[in-house]
Amino acid sequence: MPTNSEIAKIFNETADILEIQGAIIFRVRAYRNAARVIDNLPEKLSDIVARNPDELNSIKSIGKALHDKIIEFCQTGKIKEFDDLKSSLPPGLLDMLKIQSFGPKRVKLVYNKLGIDSVDKLEKAASEGKIRALPGMGEKSELKILKSIRDFRTLQTDRKLWAEAEQILDDYLNYLKKIDGIDKIEPAGSFRRRRETVGDLDILITCSGDTEKIIRHFAEYPEVLEILAQGETKSSVVLKDKIQVDLRVVKPESFGAAMQYFTGSKEHNVALRSLAKEKNMKLSEYGVFQNEKSIAGENEVNVYNSLGLDWIPPEIRENRGEIEMAKNHSLPKLISLENIKGDMHCHSTHSDGSATIPEMAAAAKKLGYEYLAITDHSKSLTVAHGLDEKRLLEEITEIDIFREQNPGIYILKGIEVDIMADGSLDLDDEVLSKLDFPIAAIHSRFGMNSDEMTERIIRAIKNPYIRCVAHPTGRLIGERVPYEIDIAKIIIAAKENNTAIEINASPHRLDMNENFTYKAREAGVPICINTDSHSPESFLTMRYGINVARRAWCTAENIVNAWSLEKLKKWLGQENKQENIEKQAEEQIQEELF
Repeated sequence: MPTNSEIAKIFNETADILEIQGAIIFRVRAYRNAARVIDNLPEKLSDIVARNPDELNSIKSIGKALHDKIIEFCQTGKIKEFDDLKSSLPPGLLDMLKIQSFGPKRVKLVYNKLGIDSVDKLEKAASEGKIRALPGMGEKSELKILKSIRDFRTLQTDRKLWAEAEQILDDYLNYLKKIDGIDKIEPAGSFRRRRETVGDLDILITCSGDTEKIIRHFAEYPEVLEILAQGETKSSVVLKDKIQVDLRVVKPESFGAAMQYFTGSKEHNVALRSLAKEKNMKLSEYGVFQNEKSIAGENEVNVYNSLGLDWIPPEIRENRGEIEMAKNHSLPKLISLENIKGDMHCHSTHSDGSATIPEMAAAAKKLGYEYLAITDHSKSLTVAHGLDEKRLLEEITEIDIFREQNPGIYILKGIEVDIMADGSLDLDDEVLSKLDFPIAAIHSRFGMNSDEMTERIIRAIKNPYIRCVAHPTGRLIGERVPYEIDIAKIIIAAKENNTAIEINASPHRLDMNENFTYKAREAGVPICINTDSHSPESFLTMRYGINVARRAWCTAENIVNAWSLEKLKKWLGQENKQENIEKQAEEQIQEELF
């Protein structure tokens, strides 16, 4: 079955091709907006189409023409118009679009002027100094292109985003559950540990039915491309999505031990086996044994308890101290989706969102949220219809009126203000001072060196009105490498200025990553998990950010938007702003004197 990610990718590529061909910008944007909405939908489009295609009409940003294309793809596995568009261009042009900062206009330029239609040809031309003569190019452009090509090649991987793997796995599990005889069925491996990308999928089952029939059913799944192995208790296949899936049938008395073993990580398992050996026990995928007698294995809790440990959540099984803490009964209570009380980064129709402020507020309230920050883009991001000071003041007035009339959810006045190349902000302090939650973000000049980029972000952090840095490394998983920054310095600056750092929950970003988040948490920096939603449906991507936070050992206390509204208001209070204003004024005086 087609996944939402597949459909979103087709729409994005359609927009790219149309832009190369010089199509009107509104048509290009329609495809891009639709792709963004589809990528963040909580329900599979294929399920909606199978149930009732007319339900597509309720999805914003997707008009009738795109509805028809979604139905065509869900029913036939292809979109004729896309196939025709794609065949009209050399296949290598779309690969060139994956080069950072090399958009459709530049692809069109080098293709028309130099006949370059592949990444290899682009690299050769840049190496030979042929790009610098083109309009708007130069020697620096060539060097940047060569670096971006190197980055592009490091990003090429067969691993799937966790969210993509989830859709693939859900479909497979639903298929498997249709056969009688399976008693328990659970995913294991890196998927269960919720790593940001997944290389393959592991499924464990116990069964009381015909094992041979169940394994045959597994291999007959319509999405199977190749059967790698098929035995009495194990089968391995490769799906059309180019991901390997392994099915293992285990005995009920060993299911917990097998879940522990096949969940990993390898480092965690090695440490556990060493601990078992110290206790004159043996730990394996079949159970925990003492003097050849099985003492645990049916469930994971008993496996860990038999070793003198509390059960350890899968997300933190990486041998980073969790075993010692489980021994001392001091494991943290990890953040969960139920702890979240609001979203601190979203967009409305005032900039590039697809829903109005009341519509976004209604969706947040339906989720049980106490508060929501509206953070539309600022003026320099013209492609996103960013707000200047005048339009922002108009939005502030609208939110003030909304607050008075809608006490059921508290709307915070915010902005996603661009950090300019020198670290200054896209809007002046006078208007920022009127906001509850201004967040700062970089959307340009990604190629600066580490010192420059770090100082750029730190200068924004020091602004007394900035309360959070959004998607702080700028990465897109598998598409764009993070820009170069000194993470340690940024964490120190955030701590000193009581500024939060965001985990952007978009499954394509997950920025900051778990390692950055782990360090920020240890330093005591406030952390926000935000969806960066441009539509109500996107609020449901919060769980992907939760995955990152859990892998970084975060608790509800570490996460700003897990705090009550009362606690949040206190943290955002004027006394904090005043302290920062006074500190900045003192620093400025020192600079002038010395």
